[in-house]
Formats: sequence, structure tokens, C-alpha cells
Amino acid sequence: MSFEPFVALRFLNAKRRIGLISFISIISIAGITVGVWALIVVLSVFNGFNSFAIEQLVGFDPHLRITPTTATTLNSDSLISLLDIPGMVSASPFIEGRSAIIHEGVTQVAEIRGVNRSDQEKDSPSGMNYSPLRPSGRSILLGSLLASKMKVGMGDQVSIVSRRGLELALTQIAQPTSITVQVAGTFSLNQEYDSHVAFTDLETARELFDIQEGTMGIEVRLENYEEAETESILLQERLGENYRVETWQDLHRDLYGAMQLERWAAFAIVMLIVIVAVFNVLGSLTMTVIEKQRDIGVMKAMGASDRSILRIFLYEGGLIGIIGTVTGLFLGIGSVLVQQSYEIISLNTDSYLLPAVPVEMHWQDILLVAGTALLLATLAAVYPARRAARILPADAVRWE
Repeated sequence: MSFEPFVALRFLNAKRRIGLISFISIISIAGITVGVWALIVVLSVFNGFNSFAIEQLVGFDPHLRITPTTATTLNSDSLISLLDIPGMVSASPFIEGRSAIIHEGVTQVAEIRGVNRSDQEKDSPSGMNYSPLRPSGRSILLGSLLASKMKVGMGDQVSIVSRRGLELALTQIAQPTSITVQVAGTFSLNQEYDSHVAFTDLETARELFDIQEGTMGIEVRLENYEEAETESILLQERLGENYRVETWQDLHRDLYGAMQLERWAAFAIVMLIVIVAVFNVLGSLTMTVIEKQRDIGVMKAMGASDRSILRIFLYEGGLIGIIGTVTGLFLGIGSVLVQQSYEIISLNTDSYLLPAVPVEMHWQDILLVAGTALLLATLAAVYPARRAARILPADAVRWE
């Protein structure tokens, strides 16, 4: 071990004439430990909930959506034949729009999506509580909350106001024409979708939204949804300006941005624990410099340079940071692993879709937390280290 780390370790372990210095050092290490521990756990919980939310979104919505920019419809069959996307699982046409659903005097506005009957069953996410559309005839799938509001169940008849019928009702004194469909079942995913989304077949959707031919766009699903951003750029360049290619992130830009903002806000708030501990490091090292003035003067008289004295106290601050950070990482990673294995913190399945608090560790988060804690602890040692380096040997001995 070289001179500076050796002396720094001795200063850290040495008995203090002022017991408060040792106490503050212990508090500093404990503060960094608790802060790092809390950061690892909090970020892992956010990662767990975010991953679950993203899985729900990409399980329900397409990974890529292609829509025309210069027209209202497109020829889905010819466009699908042009798609050559690595890892593409499926490509399905769709028609969607908002309309009013009526049942026994109860009216609810919903987003109605028209899909192929076969694609609806094939592309539905695993674990989703749903019933497939009827193989023939007009049928509709309602979100569970939407069905509850309208007090309808499987086999009931509901009326959907068509676009042409709504236009006639607004421009003329006449009852709006509607399309009668049978409720094939309900689906349950999350509150956002369950309360205002419904599915029907393409033929019914064409009649409902007065589309004679073509579809409004194509929904593409990939083997790995994380590749959607890269594939969307390549696909946009190939298709040109006549088409718009959106990823699942674009479809939920506000929600995805809010999740990221919450994650970083939590990181900043919990980091305050480490910052408070760092101020204790500053106070502890400053008091150590005052207590060790004679030792510093002796080392300088024996030939130690100002740079060596500076490094001694920087190393001491780094050692405090390393001890606190390593201990915090051990406790944080251990807590996350225990939760993953034994689900210590459980959730009420009546209110949540998960049986326990989800946790997910990312090595980037571990490096970020550890690096930030070590950097702050080292920066806290800069002032006392520079103060120690400016001490003159004669003044130190005279002071003693």
C-alpha cells in the first residue's frame, strides 16, 4: 500500500481525542449506507412497476402502427406484402373511431376498434380475460368497466350510433340511425382500456364509420418490442412521407414520459439522504484536519508534499464513501433478491393485478447509484483536503 492510502486508513481507524469526530464518521457511513440501500430498492420497485405497465401496454397495443398521411384509408393487403421487418410476428389491418353505445337508455362514448376476427384472438395478450368475437354476425367486445357502466353481459344486444346516422341527426330532424350488435363478451386489462375501449369486426367497423374500402392502418407486432424504435426509423425511410410509422412509445408518449419523470423524481428525493450524509463527511474531515494539525506538520517536515497531504484526505473521504456504498449495495441488492424470491411485501389482488410488489434490478441503476455516492463523498473531502494541504509545518508545531 502506498503512503497516502496507508495514512488515510490510519487516520480513519485512529483513536480520537475528540470522540464526536468518530461519531460523525459513523453517522456519515450509516447515512451513505441507508441512502444507497433506499435508492437501490426504490429504483428497483419503479423498474418493476414500469416493466409491468409496459408489458400491459405492448401486450394490448401494437408495437408499430402504420397509418396514411395523405389519405384517410390505405390498401392494407398490398402494404402488408411490402413489409419486411425482422422479427415481425403479425401485421393486421384496423379501423377505429369514437362512437356512442346505447343500451336501455344508457349511453356511453367509447373508442371502437375494428379488427379481423382471427387476428383479434391470435394477437390478444396472454393472461388477458377476454372472449373472442363471434365467427359470424355483428358482435362486439366491451371493456369490463364499460360493460359494468352499461349493465350489459354476454349475449345482450346494444346499439352503436353510426357516423352517417349521427350526421343525419345533427343536420336534420330525425332519429340517429344505429347498428345493433351482440355482446360477445368482455375483456379486462387495466382501468384505462376497460372503461372506454370496445372491439368489433372489420365489416361492422366499415359500416359504422362509413368506410367503403381499405382500412385506416396496419398494426404490427414484433418478437421483441424493444426493437420497435429502431425498426420504425428504418420502416419510415422505406415507406416515405405518405405513411406515418409510430411505436408503442409514441402511442403512449404522455404516460411513458410521466413514468420516467416519476422515476427520476424519486431518485432525486432519495438522493437527499446521501447528500445529508455527505455533509457529515465534510464536517468529520474538517474536524480531523483540526485535530491532526501536528501530524500533518510532522509529515510535511519529513518531506511530504502538499499534493500528498491533499491525497490523504481525498482518500479518507473516498474510503468513507466506499464503506457506505458497498454496505448499502449489499443490503439493497439483498432486499431486492429476497422480495423477488419470497414476495415479502404482498398486494391485495382485489385492488391490484399483481400479488406482490414487483422489483427489477438494472445494472445501470447500480452503477449510477454507486458512482454518484462515491463522487459526492470524494467531493465532500475536497475542502478539508485543500485546507490540510495549506498547513505550514512551523505553524502546526507552534499551534500544538
